[in-house]
Amino acid sequence: MADELNSHIFSESTSFSLLEDTDCRIDSCLAALLGISRSSVQKCIKNENLMINGKIITKASFNRLKKGSTIELELEPDEELSAEPQDIPLEILFENSDFLIVNKPAGMLVHPGAGHPSSTLLNGIVFHLASLSDGSEAAKQPRAGLVHRIDKDTSGILVVAKNEKTMEALSEKFSRHDIRREYTCFVWGRMKEERGTIETLHGRNPKNRLKFSPNVENGRRAVTHYEVINEFPSVSELKITLETGRTHQIRMHMSALGHPIVNDELYGGLRKAVDPKLNKLLTDSGRQLLHAGLLGFTLSGRDYAFSSPLPGDMQAIKDYLTTITGD
Repeated sequence: MADELNSHIFSESTSFSLLEDTDCRIDSCLAALLGISRSSVQKCIKNENLMINGKIITKASFNRLKKGSTIELELEPDEELSAEPQDIPLEILFENSDFLIVNKPAGMLVHPGAGHPSSTLLNGIVFHLASLSDGSEAAKQPRAGLVHRIDKDTSGILVVAKNEKTMEALSEKFSRHDIRREYTCFVWGRMKEERGTIETLHGRNPKNRLKFSPNVENGRRAVTHYEVINEFPSVSELKITLETGRTHQIRMHMSALGHPIVNDELYGGLRKAVDPKLNKLLTDSGRQLLHAGLLGFTLSGRDYAFSSPLPGDMQAIKDYLTTITGD
């Protein structure tokens, strides 16, 4: 059935068109086409993450799939997620018997998804944990200790639990928002205030299921704090502190304020700079300029804080902006 679709992968999202009619249930059909479980498709349907020709599908028994139908599917993290070990270089900032801190590069998916079964951070983590002499429990777990994730084109820090006790403790902290998370981003324009808080609802954008929107009738609470670090002629550097951690939260909030993250195509930040050198730097980077630079938490009575400097592409852009403003 793999020949029956044309696909284009957007991180954990998939959009494709059928090349011929099918007469099977939508959950069975998509499971076979994409190589995922029926339960994963059913979960997407339950969460209103499946659209056919722009309409949300609410029943797994839907079976009117016609040639040329456009299907959009937002894949949720799967509790049964697994990955084959791969010897992928990892930048490990810290490691003890309970967890490790890894600095993910931009462009790397956190875990496998439809069309991306390998070369993800999870593949590398499974390999690393399996190679440890301590017989790490996490290597045998479905998610290999992954507690949270960041977008493919966002760089920065992630924590990976190495045993079930730590996994449960960290998961609870993320659930209660008892985690310190700071990001650095570059946004278009100058902010009206030096610092502020954005509090909105967070839900799926009804017009584009790959996006999230604060303008929804029903959604989860999303709170983002920002502070201006530097102002340049057309770009501002912000420190972002998350109070809640929803999918695309920072990207959604900055776009809603009218200051989308630079290079963020999905949320309106893909613009051409007037300065030709700056424009080349942005083109060379090719990703939203967002970096998870700090992660802090308390575990077993000890306070931890880990930081990661700006990656090369963001630092080069900052250096150039600083040079042309004379600061």
